[in-house]
Amino acid sequence: MFVCICNAVTESEVRAAIHEGARSREEVTQACQAGGDCGSCHHMIEDMVEEHEELISAASLVRAPCAA
Repeated sequence: MFVCICNAVTESEVRAAIHEGARSREEVTQACQAGGDCGSCHHMIEDMVEEHEELISAASLVRAPCAA
């Protein structure tokens, strides 16, 4: 699926940019050009970044040792 129609950037390309360290919509734009034109995809990109951050936080909670 295309996230950014203007620049023909797919969901997998955006997810790869986020996985490689992009932590904001601006950083995603720098990494893969998504969101660099009309702006209609900004909300979707921001949601994808937020989702990734939530997954990272949840994973760190799962790995945290239990208090005795």
